[in-house]
Amino acid sequence: MRRSVGVLDHNNLSISPKYRVSDWVNACNNGDWNEMVNIFRDRIEGRYLKPVLLIASDNEIGEFSGFSILAIDCLIIETMSQFYNGQDETIGAHRYAFWKFFKQSDHFKSHFSRNKAYTFYSHYRCGILHQAQTKFKSVVRVDQKEMIQTVTNRVSDGLIVDRAKFHKALVDEISSYIQKLRDGHLILRANFIKKMNMICGL
Repeated sequence: MRRSVGVLDHNNLSISPKYRVSDWVNACNNGDWNEMVNIFRDRIEGRYLKPVLLIASDNEIGEFSGFSILAIDCLIIETMSQFYNGQDETIGAHRYAFWKFFKQSDHFKSHFSRNKAYTFYSHYRCGILHQAQTKFKSVVRVDQKEMIQTVTNRVSDGLIVDRAKFHKALVDEISSYIQKLRDGHLILRANFIKKMNMICGL
């Protein structure tokens, strides 16, 4: 006989390790931006960034954790893109969303042309998440001189991504976003609330 989990208490659903839907509603209704940003930070750190730290620091698997780290990083890029734009999900050409994210970020824009962004999306985001492998000649490395390098003279042949430098840039981008929210950036705040309300099912 199948067991029922009973009626779910929506307000009690976890949206991060420390916070629930009711915490977001209270903070939002009170206009408590410090708490609202704390909820976002706890969600991003608890569900994405701290797991990356655990994976990378494991003595047994850390050396071979590049695919796992970049898979999580790609999830972060998509969710950050949605926060920036106030979207429930990525709309339209997904590869363009990656290019837009990279070119608007102070931490990525000097490393990515449009072609590199599209190749990264195809070879890493789609390759790792859909096929559990990078595509063509693209590889994941660490301790490289640059965050992004091409394997040959043709970008479409493949990239070499330094996963440590890439992840650090993403962490820095999140920190910049959080600071902009704290500083009162009106458009970012409006889109942030939209996205968080969608996450909370409001």
